[in-house]
Amino acid sequence: MKTRLQRIIDQFNLKKQADELGVSVWRSPNFLFILMGLIIVLSMLSVYFVSKNSDSLEVFITIEFSLVTVLFAIGSSIIKSVDEIAKLNKMKTEFVSIASHQLKTPLSEISWEAELLTSKLSEGLNEKQKEVIKNITSSNSRMIRLVNDLLDVARIDQGRLPLMKEELDLVNLIGEVVENNRTLSNARNTKVEVANYGKIPKIMGDRRRMTVVLDNIISNSIKYTKEKGTVNIAITPEADKIIVCVKDEGIGISRKEQKDIFKKFFRGINAVRTQTEGTGLGLYIAKNTVVQSGGDMWFDSEENVGSTFCFSLPLKTKDKFYSLRV
Repeated sequence: MKTRLQRIIDQFNLKKQADELGVSVWRSPNFLFILMGLIIVLSMLSVYFVSKNSDSLEVFITIEFSLVTVLFAIGSSIIKSVDEIAKLNKMKTEFVSIASHQLKTPLSEISWEAELLTSKLSEGLNEKQKEVIKNITSSNSRMIRLVNDLLDVARIDQGRLPLMKEELDLVNLIGEVVENNRTLSNARNTKVEVANYGKIPKIMGDRRRMTVVLDNIISNSIKYTKEKGTVNIAITPEADKIIVCVKDEGIGISRKEQKDIFKKFFRGINAVRTQTEGTGLGLYIAKNTVVQSGGDMWFDSEENVGSTFCFSLPLKTKDKFYSLRV
């Protein structure tokens, strides 16, 4: 059991409290409490220096007391509100995580049953029944993708996105992702071209997570590119990193919306207008994954012309991955 002294020390462990509530240090209640204390002290000193030449001690005391009382009341109200909001945010994140975990099992069972019907019993099914099973499989895959995205968002918000370290061949990985999106690109009559500028060395990273990053960017580029357009993927080695850029000929992102593109659940007006499917989580997950892997992600876009999304990954990483939220 913790002693009273240990509990007091924990109260001033700003990093620990911020991590528990899923907020940054400067938004944690204890940090705001300390900040308000400093503001009160500075205000008291200011009043003192302004009033020290006053002949009336009673006036000075009254002003000082009134100022401190007002500041303390305002500060306490703000800190209490922030504390409640932070706790609600933590509860929301935990609920999403638990609900998503609970959904994974039945969705996996549906996927397995649909696969069983297709592989073992397909000969006894008519075309209409096969089409129904195909639709079930497709809808279930979208649900599994959404559940996985929600779990990743919850882990990112808690600063607990796990990343494995393994040797990766980005060229082969990009080729696999392009092939996995072949049905989508063929349906939209879109060409996907990959160019390697120089010898591409292998890197250290999490294969599954990087597959998700690449799939988010490449599938988005295909979906938003006009029919019969082209998506260009360029892989460029530099001194200490590899840069991957995916350029499309799509609807682009308005200048007004560009600052929000990596935020959770954000979808641009053009994307909504064209009725393109999406949750607004893909780029948020992709950027956080890349940043936590020691790289960065950025983009350039012009409305009705197209977008280019790029990310960098270091050739050599430290023993531990970075732990950042953007």
